[in-house]
Amino acid sequence: MKCCRGTFLDTEDYANSHNGVVMKINRIGCKDGSLAKQAGLGLPAAIFVITLLSVIVVGVNYLVSGNSRSFQNEINLTRAFYAAESGAGFVLNGIYPPEEYSSYSGSVCAGSGSPVTYEFENAGLGYCTAEVTCEPITIGSDNYLTVESTGTCDEVSRTVQVRTAY
Repeated sequence: MKCCRGTFLDTEDYANSHNGVVMKINRIGCKDGSLAKQAGLGLPAAIFVITLLSVIVVGVNYLVSGNSRSFQNEINLTRAFYAAESGAGFVLNGIYPPEEYSSYSGSVCAGSGSPVTYEFENAGLGYCTAEVTCEPITIGSDNYLTVESTGTCDEVSRTVQVRTAY
């Protein structure tokens, strides 16, 4: 270690130079108690590491929030699909009532141009809507009905289309 006077001190040398009396030596001190001149990379290296870690933390935070938004959109897409499927199911139950409910009072599709809207309030489809339209088609002597249902949840929509003969 270089001291202010330019001499190198070691604990052993310092103890031997005072006839076996060991004195406490500060690692950055000199015999006269003054501090040695220090020049190093400690502070700049610490600032660099802190800055680098901050950039990494911000980047990870950005990725996690992006994944969260993507996950929420996936949930809304699934909810919109089930809302559309439920709307189509309501209309088809009105056209073809189940056996146990021969006097089914469900809605029947009113025909082209006038959509039927369902608003769901249950926990799974809360705040979702389904807008259903029907389009009758005749091919030869066969009559078909195309039911198109669009489910919407939080600005995300899915469409289901069903064609049936009646």
